[in-house]
Amino acid sequence: MRRFLAGVWFLGLALAQGLVLPFAGERGYTLAQALAEGLKAPPPTLLALLLPDPPWQGGYDLAGGLYSPGGARLAREITGATWLLVGKEERGGLRLYLAQEGGVKEGLFPSPAVAWLWLEGQGLAPRFSALPKPSLPEARLRALAQGEDPDPLHRSALDLKEGRGSGLLEGLLPERLLLLWQGRLPRAYEAFRLLAEGKKEEALALAEAMEEGDVLERTAAHLLFRALEDERWKASARKLAEAFPELPSAWEEVSFAAFQEGKGEEAKEALLKALALRPDYWLYWTNLGWAYYLTGDLPRAIRASEKAVGLNPNATAYYNLGLFRAIYGDFLGAKAAYDRALRLDQGEDYPEALKDLEERKEPLALFFRAYLAERAGLEAPPLYRAFLEAYPKHPAAFAARRALARLEAPQVRLQVLRLTLIPEDQDARPFRKGEAVFPVVRLEGTPYLGREALETLLWREGKVVARESKPLGFPPLTAALEEVAPAVTLPEEGRYTLEVRYGKAQILLSLEAGPPSLARRLYALGLEARGLSGNPLLTPKEALGVDGERLLLERTLEAFKEAAPLATTPRLTAPLEKGPYPGKSVQELLRDPPPDLVRAFYLAVLENPELLAENDVVNAFVEWLLGL
Repeated sequence: MRRFLAGVWFLGLALAQGLVLPFAGERGYTLAQALAEGLKAPPPTLLALLLPDPPWQGGYDLAGGLYSPGGARLAREITGATWLLVGKEERGGLRLYLAQEGGVKEGLFPSPAVAWLWLEGQGLAPRFSALPKPSLPEARLRALAQGEDPDPLHRSALDLKEGRGSGLLEGLLPERLLLLWQGRLPRAYEAFRLLAEGKKEEALALAEAMEEGDVLERTAAHLLFRALEDERWKASARKLAEAFPELPSAWEEVSFAAFQEGKGEEAKEALLKALALRPDYWLYWTNLGWAYYLTGDLPRAIRASEKAVGLNPNATAYYNLGLFRAIYGDFLGAKAAYDRALRLDQGEDYPEALKDLEERKEPLALFFRAYLAERAGLEAPPLYRAFLEAYPKHPAAFAARRALARLEAPQVRLQVLRLTLIPEDQDARPFRKGEAVFPVVRLEGTPYLGREALETLLWREGKVVARESKPLGFPPLTAALEEVAPAVTLPEEGRYTLEVRYGKAQILLSLEAGPPSLARRLYALGLEARGLSGNPLLTPKEALGVDGERLLLERTLEAFKEAAPLATTPRLTAPLEKGPYPGKSVQELLRDPPPDLVRAFYLAVLENPELLAENDVVNAFVEWLLGL
């Protein structure tokens, strides 16, 4: 039956260029299959396997999703179809999007039969014909769409994806789609490939060439202008939205251009158009709230922000909501919004929230600057004092005085948990000459951890011989944190003092640097010495221990001797013509390896880690010997 079905598709559709994509919904595949059979289009399950994603990050989401007017239009251009139909089951029936040369038509139909009548009216379905029944059940269609137990036609689709030719698909699917899978990329895909390879000038040249192209090319050109920070992105955003108004992302890009230019009204109108296409997208509601704020419409700004956090709680919308309520003088409302924002903030949004408050003159703006600064670990007392000096009788003055009392004696505690050779690893003491020391520390602050630089200093004979520092990033409301301090390297053997600082907190530790260890140097590089069986010659504890080098050399010698009887090929039994041991064969050196040769091998590995990276020590040693 499956072979017969494939033959029907192949013989009946040699010239067909229209496409039906799988529909969304519980019966999505059978509905799409029935319509495709009636419209004499290829099986939608083929498109489930072969529909490419757009070349940019975010894929069809930038068009509002595949099941949207923008997604349908974009998919039509990517595939090269004459027309393209996509749909989804909704509570009110079946919604269809038909993308053609002039744009996208949309309809919501109470039943597939009514949708079929609409397709008749569009000139796609034969007049006075009945909607066919799907020839396969939903479960089988979904399996084919996943590449499971494929018939010959779907096997051809899988072969095409693997680069083995188009087979039965020739003449069945649009040429553009077949060529794309055969490696002949359209300009939009080629431009992003060039960008990924760092060829910015070539990518920009292609973007310029695509400015007047179809929806795929124009969208790609705009995104490339944005990625390459070319000022033409603002004009391209507006042209894109004008040419393809069904793209919500185009209107979003217009709003970004308007925000950057301080045009709140234009940003608002663009976002309203984007929301008409994607009414439940939280990001558009978040940005719409800010657009209303820029136009002076605080009531709508608050409602838009409340809608945003209702759809998807996010720090930006809550920070905006806190600002809008603070401007109104709503202390409790602003505090509730800021508290929620601080809990959601991963350490990326509070600087902008503080900047927004700096630009306002209302009393609560100054108070909440101090409030946010305190909880973000920044210097807050001067801001609280400035608020009290300016507004000593404000209802929030009591909260400011209480905060100042809490901040009078801030405490910072620093604890060194371990000293490691690799970040986040186990304690590696005692250390050796030339090794990097990574202090793993725990920081605690009261009431919150302040933002300071974490420093590591190495002292010897009263002088600093190494000093490293790094700023820490962490979310607001952080009171404790485990962190890896920057590493310092022990330049010579001998005694040192290691100092770790964070603000006013410091810890001093004594260190002894011994002679270098081959085992520890391999460990630091992430290299593991393994025998022919694949088992490690050393445990991590042994590699880091005082006997690590001795154990490494001994066990490597044993591994070589065990492998010697296996080295029977002519290449391994013939005398070596060059190297440190001419006249001896690889087999002889494995049978009785000189210790200095084994040490020389590991020193070579340290110079060229790839020698051992994916190899066992025996094969790595043999390759090294033969290459000398």
